[in-house]
Amino acid sequence: MRALLLWLTAGLALGAGELRIASYSPGATQTLIDLGCSVEIAMATRWCPLPKEHPATRSADVFLPDLERLLQAKPDLVILPRMANPLWADKCAKAGLRTLVLTPESRDSVSRDILLIGEATGRAAIATKLADQLTKKPARSLRTILVVWDGVMAGPESYLAEPLAGAAFRSALPQGAWIKFDWELLATAKPDAVLWIENTVAGGPIVGSPGKAAEMSRIPVVKDLPCLKNKRIYQARSGSNWLPGSGLAKLNEALSTLRHDLE
Repeated sequence: MRALLLWLTAGLALGAGELRIASYSPGATQTLIDLGCSVEIAMATRWCPLPKEHPATRSADVFLPDLERLLQAKPDLVILPRMANPLWADKCAKAGLRTLVLTPESRDSVSRDILLIGEATGRAAIATKLADQLTKKPARSLRTILVVWDGVMAGPESYLAEPLAGAAFRSALPQGAWIKFDWELLATAKPDAVLWIENTVAGGPIVGSPGKAAEMSRIPVVKDLPCLKNKRIYQARSGSNWLPGSGLAKLNEALSTLRHDLE
């Protein structure tokens, strides 16, 4: 409800093509691009997936927000990530800016965010189609996977749960969103597969990872796991598609192929 109140009270939604948008979320920026809003992005972060020639300023920084800099961009809509300081969101709204704060992280938070952004930009129909791509579930049994990214592991309440379920996967962890990486926890989880994500600007395919497999084989507590013996250790470069946005829908084919490999 908070996500809606901040921008609905600031004014009515403008029609498609009439906006100037400031995005403080790389994942939301990918959603804007997929909604057809690329030309309306006036301000973004330096991590947002925009081509170098895009005219948007790269001065949006949710960790060091600057209201004067934001006002210079003259945005009609400001999109903030879920971890944004509530005081910053309120400050934007009090400055007369329509401010949309993305939903708290949960297994379906990305599809909900897509719908919110679609409504705010006048592209609700396109947003519904994008969200539907994430919410579809295949009629096959679930296998377990452990996604390890930047020192943490994705649990069943992380935003990755929805795209993983779309490829008939579920987190090997019993609970939580993001859990600090620990070899003992990995051993206890006994996943059918392990997927290591590397932080990179450009994305990459999901491929087998002999290097990570070799590393795991040197760790006594996990060296006998079936996923290691069965060569089900994978890696991928993150790019923008692994971020919490509509880019996650583009992972379905690769994740489904990985799921097929486990048969």
